[in-house]
Amino acid sequence: MKSIRKRLAAVLAALTLLVWCAAPAFALEVVDLSRTGSIKVSLYDSETSEAVGGGTLTLYRVAKVQKDNANLSFVYTNGFEDCGVELGDLSEGELAGRLAEKIAATAESTTVEISDLGVAEFGDLEVGLYLVVQTTAAENYNVINPFLVSVPIQENGSYVYDVDALPKVGTAAKKTPEPPDKPDTPDKPDTPDTPDTPDKPEEENPNTPVAPGPDNPDGWVLGAHGEKIYLNPEAPSPDNPNGYVMGAHGLPQTGQLNWPIPVLAVTGVVLVAAGIKLKKGTRKDEK
Repeated sequence: MKSIRKRLAAVLAALTLLVWCAAPAFALEVVDLSRTGSIKVSLYDSETSEAVGGGTLTLYRVAKVQKDNANLSFVYTNGFEDCGVELGDLSEGELAGRLAEKIAATAESTTVEISDLGVAEFGDLEVGLYLVVQTTAAENYNVINPFLVSVPIQENGSYVYDVDALPKVGTAAKKTPEPPDKPDTPDKPDTPDTPDTPDKPEEENPNTPVAPGPDNPDGWVLGAHGEKIYLNPEAPSPDNPNGYVMGAHGLPQTGQLNWPIPVLAVTGVVLVAAGIKLKKGTRKDEK
């Protein structure tokens, strides 16, 4: 019995020694709120994995760390106190985007340029939760989505104050090239105004006498076949010394003068009377 008790006592002592030796390994590390840290962001092409340089990143401290006995929690600061966004799962993709929409105009921030190696670093940072926003995109690349980074972060049971962070939403993506602008359609030339149609000269009535003048001393008109018709018989021309007029068919028309009619009538009567008298005289001589 004594030997058994001695063996049990030895086993218990060994177990106790093992527990004491293992105790430091299970002890939780405490966050040092007085320390400062840094955030390093590296940007790479999403397709080629090559570094993407150019552009700027802006950092905002969203929350500070509050210690309540052994419990630690984030508490909004720097103008985010009344943002109305609940701090839940920090890995949630939409959380950073909602906080980026609540940035106050008075919020303090730090902006740095992204180097040709695609690296941007923020140093001398207090413990807390930070929001990273790309304010200027690299040439030919889209702006990355906002993301959250805490200082410190926990890795393998210990806290790391100098954080090397990639954008949690992925790497930088190139812009889709925009189609070239279509050339402006040249303005159509103004249609020239249609010129006013000139008034047609009044056609002379070919049967209207032309007033005598230098160009028409005889007062003729044009007939239906283009012939000259002299309407003034007292104004004969060299071609018509007798002053005749043309008929409808271009034939000379006689009897157009009135003064020979009575003379011929009287002469006819005289001749008739003389004939009768001579006839009577001849009959008397025969008897």
